[in-house]
Amino acid sequence: MKIKRLDDSVVSKIAAGEVVVGVHSVVKELIENALDAKAKKIVVELINGGKSEVKVKDDGEGMDEEDLKVCFLPHTTSKISSFSDLSNLSSFGFRGEALHSISSVSKMRVISKTASAPFGHEIEVVAGKLVYSRPIHSDVGTTVIVRDLFFNVPARRKFLKSAAVESRMVTEIFEKFCLSRLDVHFVLVRDQQVVYDLVASDLLERVKAIFPDVPVQSLKSFEVEHKDMQLRGCLSLNTFAKRRMVICFVNDRFVVNQTLTSAVYAAYSDMLEKGKHPFVVLKLSLNPRNIDVNVHPQKLEVKFVNEEDVFKFVRDSLRRLLAKPIVRQIHVQERPRVAEPVEFYRPSVQPEKIEEVEERLLEGEKLRFVGTVRGRYVLFEKDEGLVILDFHAAHERIVFEQMMNSLAKRNNKTLIVAMRIRMKETDAALLASSQVLKELGFALSAGDEGLIVEQIPDWMELSEVEEFLRESVDELKLVDLQGMRETIKKILADHACKKSMRTRDRVSEIEMKELAEKIVSEGYSTCPHGRPLMFSIGFRDLDRFFGRD
Repeated sequence: MKIKRLDDSVVSKIAAGEVVVGVHSVVKELIENALDAKAKKIVVELINGGKSEVKVKDDGEGMDEEDLKVCFLPHTTSKISSFSDLSNLSSFGFRGEALHSISSVSKMRVISKTASAPFGHEIEVVAGKLVYSRPIHSDVGTTVIVRDLFFNVPARRKFLKSAAVESRMVTEIFEKFCLSRLDVHFVLVRDQQVVYDLVASDLLERVKAIFPDVPVQSLKSFEVEHKDMQLRGCLSLNTFAKRRMVICFVNDRFVVNQTLTSAVYAAYSDMLEKGKHPFVVLKLSLNPRNIDVNVHPQKLEVKFVNEEDVFKFVRDSLRRLLAKPIVRQIHVQERPRVAEPVEFYRPSVQPEKIEEVEERLLEGEKLRFVGTVRGRYVLFEKDEGLVILDFHAAHERIVFEQMMNSLAKRNNKTLIVAMRIRMKETDAALLASSQVLKELGFALSAGDEGLIVEQIPDWMELSEVEEFLRESVDELKLVDLQGMRETIKKILADHACKKSMRTRDRVSEIEMKELAEKIVSEGYSTCPHGRPLMFSIGFRDLDRFFGRD
């Protein structure tokens, strides 16, 4: 078969497929162009989820007739003029691909006017070919109308999702821009119904509008600087079952980056119980020379010159914010919140410090066992009030501390007969070379058919070894980012959870009391994953709540 040079129209369609993968990518590219044109108001309108029509209107600088006639040609851009400009980018678009890619696979109209021009101009481009150009009365700014996406590429059009799905994907990317550019008025209209109309505001206002399920009182904004890096954003002190709630921006550009996501999870490591996830809007600013955004056709991924510095800066900054004590009160009229579990603090109906009330309630005389609730919680009585203990979480913390103490003392045991575990060669090599596992007390080597285990920590049963090592593989892949200390804590916390007493386990009254008193005497407030262990409330506050004071 002879090698042929592809026709330019075929090349354009292939290139368009890398940039334009659906309606949402059209909207993304057009909003980026509007922001680069210094727009202060951007209106996005969809018909049939954008499959029939997408319209993006802005009040930016606009284009004159000359620019309008070349804006859809390949590699035409106002952002860079030489290769060296790529190392100092601050704009969203820069490769001159957006309008060319969109126009190659759609029927596109562009109307634009500059402030100095007496009137605007309009062009229509179908499948990359200019149909007409004419003067038109218009406002300053640019309007792009895209119809019948992929009409000339049936193979791609059939892979467009339903109108509802395409609309949802557009909404998600639209929301990212709303969080990124707080100074811009954003409007989203779907089938003539206004979904969002967000005037310029602060981040907390935008978060409240976009994420109504995140409690406002749990949100905390922040701004931190270190050397040439600045970190802004907001986080929730609550955790959630829903994933994908870590939203990262680098120099105001939404990105998907494992370094940033891992740093957030590392910061929350002491707060996250299994199946829970943080909510963080993270806005990192740094010198454009220290990042590369030209690694993905849709510019969703970035690379950092020094990933370790970025990881530590983000992790440590968020960790300090999360470590600050939070004092919460409750008022009598807020009846449903009287039993809200707050980390080792009880709700107080008086504006006194929670720590002082807690100290009075938990110190002094022994706890008196009252009973268990749903086989999960243990109720104790003291002279000043009631104490409720989550005995699984409490036992998990005790087991975790025992393992950490054993680790500090280097208590290990050598196996009389080495254990052999069959596994992938790459996983065996990772485990055998892991400094984390050496620190934990393992002696491992990679054999022909898997892993050879010759020594294990003192706290580990032989029956637990294989499962423990297999489940450690994913965590060990992140050790360079998380650091050894964080990885060890995460691995041990997960193992402590599995070794601890469960709801179905039979536990004696004496064991429950000993567990509670151990937690109180050691001052533990959470399990290794961050869940609260104990909730307490004074009789005085109960009397007030029921109107008996």
